[in-house]
Amino acid sequence: MDNEILNKDKDELIKKAYDNLFKNKNNNYIFIYTPPKVGSTTLVSSLRICLGKKYNIIHIHDEVMLSVLSGIKNVTINELIQYISNMNKNVWIIDVYRLPIERKMSEFFEKISSFHFNNTENNVKQYDIKRVMNRFNELFPHLSNTEHYFDKYDIENPIVFDSIKKYTMQEQNGIKYIKLRLMDSEIWSDILSELLKEKILIVKDYQTSDKEIYGLYEKFKKEYKLPINFFEEIKNCKYFNFYLSEEERKNYISLWEPKVINEVFVPFTNSEYQLYIKISLENQNYDSIQYEHYIDNGCFCKACSLKRKNIYFRLLKKEVIIEKIIHNDAVKELVDKRKELINKEKRGVDFVKIKFQLL
Repeated sequence: MDNEILNKDKDELIKKAYDNLFKNKNNNYIFIYTPPKVGSTTLVSSLRICLGKKYNIIHIHDEVMLSVLSGIKNVTINELIQYISNMNKNVWIIDVYRLPIERKMSEFFEKISSFHFNNTENNVKQYDIKRVMNRFNELFPHLSNTEHYFDKYDIENPIVFDSIKKYTMQEQNGIKYIKLRLMDSEIWSDILSELLKEKILIVKDYQTSDKEIYGLYEKFKKEYKLPINFFEEIKNCKYFNFYLSEEERKNYISLWEPKVINEVFVPFTNSEYQLYIKISLENQNYDSIQYEHYIDNGCFCKACSLKRKNIYFRLLKKEVIIEKIIHNDAVKELVDKRKELINKEKRGVDFVKIKFQLL
């Protein structure tokens, strides 16, 4: 009886999380469920722009992020995914693999000022590059060392990654799991169009080059030398060996070999790293979830939907998109265009032509 009560309470929590997350109920759900810094933001905005209201698309990294977005604690992402699948909905889960050293660098620089040095970007970018490299090396084994496809999805037997097709899709318990690689992002459009049976166009989103710290980041990538023990660690990484073919691994190793130094660097131990995290969390200039780093935030109001349609047709023409779909801005833009339409109507301008421009 106690178990029945507990299960009922858990089901109610999951339902509440679902209702809070998805106001637009339909039959198609895509979870971009990845670690940070693997190109997932680009996927989210691209899919939202191309699929519109036909799909519910959520971007999630972990349970902490889920609780913030849904307002519900003690619900796991896998429980929510299975709950939706059990309603006979179509559910896709997309994860992305990124080359290991580049992913570690990107994760480190994402919070270099607010978390790792607890300072402003303007001050941090003045730091001696050796100081930055030393901190990165202290953290190296602990950065970006998780892999959702293996560690989070509860897939019993992950199938071998297809380095010819450049993706893997595996179905389990009625859920379709798609694995991509950031190194293949130039053909994501083709891959996702084939898998989803919809025309998908990829729009670049949230670039580190947009940040004030970009100059330091570029200098770091140019001057960084990889200690030999970290190089060996990368070569032996099971994820690196799983997602890259033998030839791809050789090419990657050849790319980094000239940047390897014959020195052993002793990084933080696990206990030292945990203490580092604790102190950094207490001291950090807290960054909340960055809702407006997406080109498309997923709002389905009339104004945002029209803006989304406009961007989609411009993508078809291969235009470079620089603006974002932000609700307040989209509403203002629509109101201004309607005022313009009314004024032109009064002056006898072709109504049909102007109305078409609004669409």
